Amino acid sequence: MSAEDRRYLNIALIFIAAITAIRVAVLVLSPLDLYPDEAQYWWWSQNPDWGYFSKPPMIGWVIWLTTAFFGNAEWAIRIGSPLLHALTALFVFGIARRCFDARVGMLSAVAYLTTPGASYSSGLISTDVPLLFFWAVALYAFIRAMDDPRWRWAILGGIAFGLGLEAKYAMFYLLLCAGIATIASRDARRVVLSGRGAAILIIGLILLLPNVLWNAAHHFPTVAHTEHNADWSAARYSVSETLSFIGGQFGVFGPLLMVGLLIAFWQLGRRPDRPSKSLVLAAFCAPPLVLIVIQSFISEANANWAATAYVAAVPLAVAALVGLWRSRVLWLSFALNGLVTIALWLILLSPSIADGIGVGNAFKRMEGWQQLGNAVAEEARSGHYATISAANRSIMAELLYYAAPRTAFVRMWDKDLHDDDHFQMTLRLTAPAHRVLMVLSPQEAPSILNSFDSNTLVDTVTIPIGGRHIRVTQLYEARDYRGPQALH
Repeated sequence: MSAEDRRYLNIALIFIAAITAIRVAVLVLSPLDLYPDEAQYWWWSQNPDWGYFSKPPMIGWVIWLTTAFFGNAEWAIRIGSPLLHALTALFVFGIARRCFDARVGMLSAVAYLTTPGASYSSGLISTDVPLLFFWAVALYAFIRAMDDPRWRWAILGGIAFGLGLEAKYAMFYLLLCAGIATIASRDARRVVLSGRGAAILIIGLILLLPNVLWNAAHHFPTVAHTEHNADWSAARYSVSETLSFIGGQFGVFGPLLMVGLLIAFWQLGRRPDRPSKSLVLAAFCAPPLVLIVIQSFISEANANWAATAYVAAVPLAVAALVGLWRSRVLWLSFALNGLVTIALWLILLSPSIADGIGVGNAFKRMEGWQQLGNAVAEEARSGHYATISAANRSIMAELLYYAAPRTAFVRMWDKDLHDDDHFQMTLRLTAPAHRVLMVLSPQEAPSILNSFDSNTLVDTVTIPIGGRHIRVTQLYEARDYRGPQALH
């Protein structure tokens, strides 16, 4: 590495370290409770396994590791997110340096770290965070392998591919991207259509094998859940859903960075001497975006489903904006995304700010759970209940974390004995259960309580949450559970 390249790397490291330190401090100081999915992932981490109902196991392993070091506080559960984003930014630097130069690498690292999507996800722990890290490692290894025939890069790429699959099955998009890269680039063909390409695939599938075997032993719940999320059986063919998804990408990536990405694609289309590595970046960016746009038209798609596209998209967009109006648009992008980053920090520190600026709705599912957990734990202790039960996955996950110290077993009520989530698969309420503290929303209470011989309302917990909403939860003493067949 030249002295100039090292200087840009050092600048990138300073920015990454500073932003990450602030993010960790904000997590430690934030009063926000765990989001229901976070609470569920924490519960998974208490029982490390090769798979879980709705996701591969990597998220549970990450939380198991961080909580082993730092304990079980909310910030300790989430701290893997800003740390992994920091490592991802380092690999984005490496990708951009190899494809363009070290200056673009430095700017790309900072741009990735301050995208609204990365800023938001750094405040919570989700499966996308390790997925993006392993995607960045795999893409970096692939680009290195285009120039360097040594096997180390194929081995690194295979390991990253396999561990990415253990984070989220969206890592399979990598195969499609690599296939398209072979059409666009001769250098990419030399990697993919060789023993090194076969090694990447084989190593990755070997690392996925334990999860496949776990799924086979449990009737493939993760595969079924992924198929259910796609929901092609209920096709809507909605242009409005597609436009909403596309608009959401400008929010996830940042509006001016998205403009830069579109300019980059336009420039690649016009240039007769298209740079090989730029074409490879485009090949690793466009397919996930196109596939999820199609998905949004057929059924629906969350804004984060195309997240893997943005590892390659950042260097492409930054390189395009560097040459536009003396980089003024790029600096404006940094300013805009930086303001979003700071706003998110302030909201995490003081959630009432979200209500003040009209975005409290986005944070309402991260508020009020501690209060509910305290109320349930106190009622379970004072009433000497042997079992606490919920019929809602979100409430169940939050009770497992917040209803502590637990003096009763926590079990999931199920209407039909069909596994619809991890709690129904592993913690189902079974008959006979003579005296159960049921924790229910008012809407679900009447039908669910019919599966008991008798019930008595013992408390109603009303909690203000974001967006000026309230969450109302009812606690019932329910006696003599007869099983879901009692509903029919």
